[in-house]
Amino acid sequence: MFKSLLTKALLLLPFVAGQALAEPMVWLAKDTQRQFVLLGSIHAGEQDFYPLPQAFLDYWPKADSLVVEANILKPVDIQLDRTIPSANALLQAQDKETLADIAKQTGLPYLSLLHSPPWLAAVNLQMAMVSGVGLNPEKGVDIVLLKRAEQQKLPVLELEGVKQQLAVMEELPDHGQDILLSTIRDWDKMQSQLSCLISAWKSGDHQQLNELFEESQYGEATDEKLIFERNRNWAQQLTQNPDYRKGTYLIVVGALHLFGEQGLPSLLEKEGMTVTLLTKGQSAACQLAKE
Repeated sequence: MFKSLLTKALLLLPFVAGQALAEPMVWLAKDTQRQFVLLGSIHAGEQDFYPLPQAFLDYWPKADSLVVEANILKPVDIQLDRTIPSANALLQAQDKETLADIAKQTGLPYLSLLHSPPWLAAVNLQMAMVSGVGLNPEKGVDIVLLKRAEQQKLPVLELEGVKQQLAVMEELPDHGQDILLSTIRDWDKMQSQLSCLISAWKSGDHQQLNELFEESQYGEATDEKLIFERNRNWAQQLTQNPDYRKGTYLIVVGALHLFGEQGLPSLLEKEGMTVTLLTKGQSAACQLAKE
């Protein structure tokens, strides 16, 4: 689904002149030899995500590379680990009933979800939720920029790659059981959070995005594997890998990887880089539901 070709009009979306409807947060991290321009991505999007902030687009003509979590346009052969227990083996009866209700709401095949690894069932449910609020994977920030980079022959560097991301998911504690349980048990709350995330991302609302980051966390071990360990690995690559020794790099990763003390901007600052928020932002027109 992520590999569908985009239209020429979509290729131009990040750069189309006009009134900016969105002002997502953009950071600049730099030292004497290099500068990293960081933009948080939502991996599925809609028309009014674009044009992207001028603070990001200004660096496009001078960029040496676009840096992403994984180049999802690159063909890759994926083999799932068939030894991982299915969701059916790990869910309690009440959770299976709730899953059946959600499957009916979303049009997803219940038995397919039930016999998938827990992490994959959770991903499919969350993608259905994304589609349900009108977002389209083909208009996600990273895929739009990847197509533009391909068209303009701008080199693309991967912080991970699709196979490494698959390994991360398969190696989650209990193979992502807590992600699936959170998705099933907090379905309505997560829908509200998703709508708020979109609004906060468009507005560049730092406070709201920080709150969403805190609200979106799973168990400690899962968060470590899914978020914090990856953030540290990325910061280490960016500051120590020879590929990033000198130049200007546009870095696009999932938006919630950029917040908190273990977010990528903070980690780069701890590595001695000067980090500046380039955008101003404003309060989002949403409010998180309180417990």
